[in-house]
Amino acid sequence: MERKVTKLEHSHVQVDVVVDEKTWKDAQEKAFNKLAENVTIDGFRKGKAPKNLVKARIDQMKVLDEAINALLPKIYEEILTKDQIRPFARPTVDVTKVSDSELEVKFVLVTAPEVELGAYKGLEIGKKAVKVTKKDLEEALEGTLKENASLVLKEGEAAMGDIVVMDFAGKINGELFDGGSAQNHELELGSHQFIPGFEEQLVGHKAGETVNVNVTFPENYTEELKGKPAVFECKIHEVKEKKLPELNDEFVKELKVEGIETVEAFRARKEEDLKKQKELEARREYMSKLIEEIVKGSKIDLADEIVENQVESRKEDMVKRIEQSGLTLEQYLQILGQKEEQFVAQLREQALKETKEYVVLEEIAKVEKVEITDADLEFEYAKIAEQYKMKVEDVKKALAANLGEFRNNLRMQRIDDLLYNENK
Repeated sequence: MERKVTKLEHSHVQVDVVVDEKTWKDAQEKAFNKLAENVTIDGFRKGKAPKNLVKARIDQMKVLDEAINALLPKIYEEILTKDQIRPFARPTVDVTKVSDSELEVKFVLVTAPEVELGAYKGLEIGKKAVKVTKKDLEEALEGTLKENASLVLKEGEAAMGDIVVMDFAGKINGELFDGGSAQNHELELGSHQFIPGFEEQLVGHKAGETVNVNVTFPENYTEELKGKPAVFECKIHEVKEKKLPELNDEFVKELKVEGIETVEAFRARKEEDLKKQKELEARREYMSKLIEEIVKGSKIDLADEIVENQVESRKEDMVKRIEQSGLTLEQYLQILGQKEEQFVAQLREQALKETKEYVVLEEIAKVEKVEITDADLEFEYAKIAEQYKMKVEDVKKALAANLGEFRNNLRMQRIDDLLYNENK
């Protein structure tokens, strides 16, 4: 087979293939024999009739189609291996000439994006120093107390932050509607689980009371309910309030944090954790700005098909998640007040941004020769084993199914460290 490779614009390659006559004739013969197996002629067993009789029953175009479909995977494999082309999307294929004696095919492949790197070292983005304030620490400690709060029955009126256990039934124009009723539902007042105005109307009421809550569904709600006024009859069974524990040594010991048994030690650990968290957030923000700057200074020849494939994949994943929550895409978009065109445009914008970032980082890895060796993997296995008190062999087994992803994550982390250390 003869192949002519032509480089096109925007990371496309055209490969024109001329199939030699013998290969083409052999493919047609195999195709004819395959189709002949299903031909029935009176007086002969299926597949045993004389060739000249069978030939009259088989459309020659079907033979050519069958032969082409059988050859295309082999031709494509040859292009990938012998011409060493790395495709990034499904190719387009056109048969440009076909007859009993000739076959010519044109493949157009989307290849790896071409990247001309701009500056990626010595950039001044501005690394921020982080500090844990007294307010930060006190809020974090308060959060720990709230996480460990106990619920106790409250005889008095419900207030924001309390839990109300109730039956409710919603009506529009005096008629119950789907999804508007529940029994023994627990609602934390102030959590904004329900539509605006609902939770506030339960404040000040006690267990045993029945309250009519009047609300209007927002305009960005589902088509059936948006903008409509509704009345919810709420029968309150219980009101519970959160009782915070006292921050003392006994409470700290109950948390069972390794090596921490006093309030003083717990505060120090909490402050240390907060600092690490702030440093991580500051680094994440810095790296986002840095990569954005590197991408801006680089030239990227990116095929539209790569981005569109990303958009389709993201849309499918999003639709699956939406459907798992019991909504259709249309209902979800109604709640957001969006049209599908806007939704897809946002997906495309994000896909384009992330794809550009990825190919730029890949190019930096290539230039800097960043690779993860087997020795690097062994070192990481040992770290994980020590951290989680596991055997190294058990760590390897646990990661075996996703080893490629694990290796790539380590590689990306190494690129991240390189860029962080080489810029200001």
